[in-house]
Amino acid sequence: MTKAGSPDATLASLLLDRRVALAVTAASAAQVLAVSAGAGGWPCPLKSALGIPCPGCGLTRGTVALLRGEFAAALGAHAFAPLLLLGLTALAVAALLPAPRREVFAGLVARFERRTRAGYVLGAALLLYWMVRLLFLPGAFNG
Repeated sequence: MTKAGSPDATLASLLLDRRVALAVTAASAAQVLAVSAGAGGWPCPLKSALGIPCPGCGLTRGTVALLRGEFAAALGAHAFAPLLLLGLTALAVAALLPAPRREVFAGLVARFERRTRAGYVLGAALLLYWMVRLLFLPGAFNG
C-alpha cells in the first residue's frame, strides 16, 4: 500500500492485521470508558511535556459526547470526533471479521484512501484545525 521502505500507517493497513485492530479497539474502548465514567483518561503527552495541547486534544471528550448523542458538545470538543468514531468502528468491525472478509473490507478502504488521498487530506486538515484552535480559539481546549 506504500512504497518499499516507508511505513504503512493507513487505515487499510491497520484493518488487515487482526491483532492491531483488536489492540486499537481495546485501548480506545478503555480510554472512552474511563473518560465517560469520570475517571479521566491517559493524559496528553505533548501537553504534559510542553504545556501545548496536541492536535488530538479533545477527541476523547468529543467521542464520548457523540456516543451520548450530544452532537453540539461533540463538535465543540473536537470537530474530528465523528471521523475518529468512524475509524474506530471500522477497526472494531475488522477485528471481528474472518480473514477473507477483512481483506475485502481493507481492500475497499485502501482503494478509497488511494483515490481520495484521505490520509493526507485529513492530516493537513487536522493540523490546520489545530493551529486555528491554538492561535484564535484559546479556550477551545478547555473541557
